[in-house]
Amino acid sequence: MTLKQLLAACLAVLLTGHAVAAQTVDPNSVRLNDRVHEQLSPQVLARIRAVTQVFEPIDGISYERAVDLYKRDADPEANLVIFEEMARVYREFCASRCSRPEERMDVYRLVLLRSMYSSAETLRQAQLDVLSKAEAQAIVDAYRLKAIPITVEKR
Repeated sequence: MTLKQLLAACLAVLLTGHAVAAQTVDPNSVRLNDRVHEQLSPQVLARIRAVTQVFEPIDGISYERAVDLYKRDADPEANLVIFEEMARVYREFCASRCSRPEERMDVYRLVLLRSMYSSAETLRQAQLDVLSKAEAQAIVDAYRLKAIPITVEKR
């Protein structure tokens, strides 16, 4: 599963403030918000840099692009907390392994899915290339935050 396919499978739609059941959305149909914040604090920028250093080799999102995306987020702090937790789990698991790109991508996919889905749903959707089910379970169990689906407003 490519990163694009993974994100497409994870997107949930929120219609004008009314909660609805999760739906998959073609990421090509999603348009970015305008910038909500012209500036981010130096502390937030430092945190974005730290997360970007962990994930840019995997997802290709540069620090500059990440800053732009966080400026478009109504609540950049909340999403930054999620990515910091994802980075913590990723670094913890990969401290003694993840020498191959396939391992790193498996771990990234798992923490990304887990940030949006329950443990059981994450494992159900996981398409592992090299990690075992036991390793996947350990990664999913290490994630401590509540699952929060990505929301997209329909305009």
